Amino acid sequence: MSSPTQPHIVVTGANGFIGTHVMHALAHAGEYPVGLCRRPTKGLVHGFDLENPGDYAQVLKGAKAVVHCAARVHGREDKATELADHMKANRDGTADLVAQAEAAGVETFIFLSTVAVYGVNASSTVLDLDHPTAPNTAYGKAKLEAEDSVLKSKMRVVILRVPQVYGPHGPGLWGRMLRMANSPYPLPMGFVRNQRSMIAVQNLADLIRHCVQSADVPSLILATDHADISTTDMMRHLRKAFGRAPRLFPAPLPILWLGAKAMRRSYLYDTYYRSLRFTPTDCGWTPPLSPADALAACAPKR
Repeated sequence: MSSPTQPHIVVTGANGFIGTHVMHALAHAGEYPVGLCRRPTKGLVHGFDLENPGDYAQVLKGAKAVVHCAARVHGREDKATELADHMKANRDGTADLVAQAEAAGVETFIFLSTVAVYGVNASSTVLDLDHPTAPNTAYGKAKLEAEDSVLKSKMRVVILRVPQVYGPHGPGLWGRMLRMANSPYPLPMGFVRNQRSMIAVQNLADLIRHCVQSADVPSLILATDHADISTTDMMRHLRKAFGRAPRLFPAPLPILWLGAKAMRRSYLYDTYYRSLRFTPTDCGWTPPLSPADALAACAPKR
């Protein structure tokens, strides 16, 4: 790893879905981001591994901030080792990075956490930052313990608890939503009266930029688009963006729930048909994109 010669901002997971947008937002704001990633990627510093941390002293030297986006996320897990694997990467790997950043004299550390620390998949009430934490997944448990190591640091720290992050080419559940939106088939998502809090990846990147450049922000932030949306409206926006007719029809929710349960995919029912809303933390920031604008940008330009 080579050391930059001017004040810079280190971004981990810089070649990922969120990290690429963070790199762009910081550069656009006149900052000098230096991206860390695991495998060789043009323009980035490779060799960053949360599960087997190395010595990052050179790249951290002279850095004014670290934005920690890298994480072990949900995937096909070995149930016997799932918790230990997440703790090793997301808790211990974060703690190691915090220690190295402190030793290098970094002033600010921004950590990307998750609303999974609350352990709530759906709720009829709006949850705020002070809602009790009770994670029920290995990912959420490891992220919550990582938050503790970050908060104990002597650096200025900002922890962002984020809900579903969406945007073009998104992975995971959001990638599934994009594929459904771009399919020609009718979908049972008509007249769904739920409300979901999400955050566009462009808005999240801009919020991180704000946290880097503004000293007067809380150390713990619940981040959303500041506007909730129903599954029906979301899918209408997406299908319009892909140039497709809505083709959404209503279906009996009990039948959909039974189907999801039979397929052992009850989390999909929660995601598509139930509400999960959060009160965003006031940190002096306004999202630059509305959900409608962000959803319109999810489809490739034609």
